[in-house]
Amino acid sequence: MDESKPSLLSRILAILVLVIIAVIAVRLAIGAVAGLIQAVLWIGVVVALVAGALWARRTLKGGKRQRSVEASPAAPISYEDKVEAEMARINEQLRQQRGS
Repeated sequence: MDESKPSLLSRILAILVLVIIAVIAVRLAIGAVAGLIQAVLWIGVVVALVAGALWARRTLKGGKRQRSVEASPAAPISYEDKVEAEMARINEQLRQQRGS
């Protein structure tokens, strides 16, 4: 037997150690990524909670302020019945056509 080569048992043990190290490294990497994602999501939840609390506070405090209503610079509203005016115009045109 050649003593320069490691035995079959040593090779199998070395492969087993490498596989275990690879599995642990992959699990650590996945755990780190999952941890970062979870941290980002929790930060998002906290930001949403703070924004909701500020919105609710502003909404509840907003009801206490007195607000004045300013007059609109729009033209005064005409209460003329537009359908009736159009019917009168059509009837006038019909009378003119019959008279001609």
